[in-house]
Amino acid sequence: MRTRIKKAEEGSVLILGIGLLGVCLLALVVVADAGSAFLQRKNLYSVADAAALAGAQTLDLPIYYEQGASQATHLDGRAAVAKARGFLAKSEVIAAHPGLTVDSITTDGQSIQVDLSIPITVPFVNALHREPARVRATARLDYRTSQ
Repeated sequence: MRTRIKKAEEGSVLILGIGLLGVCLLALVVVADAGSAFLQRKNLYSVADAAALAGAQTLDLPIYYEQGASQATHLDGRAAVAKARGFLAKSEVIAAHPGLTVDSITTDGQSIQVDLSIPITVPFVNALHREPARVRATARLDYRTSQ
């Protein structure tokens, strides 16, 4: 009787072990893909932020020279957009971010807004990530009086 029960349970630990291994591999795939997508989005945000900061450094020089640093100081709209686009057009930015798309760069004279998108590529299940990552960064020219 004892040998009959023992033979019926043979191999059950192997099946549980294979199931546990499958669950662990699935968890590894999910964590690796989610981590990769998160890092790519964070990196894209850094690029958008740097482009916005580059654009925010362009003052409207005629007004600045006429009135000095005051509340009237604002961004040169065309130069701000051109400087942000110039930053994004650098070869090292393009090489590091294949598929980078500039959705829009706008300015209102006080701030500049950069919208970028890029397709997400993950190491394992790339078919599930069809939606590109989209980010928006804003930099503002802020005049403060000295105290």
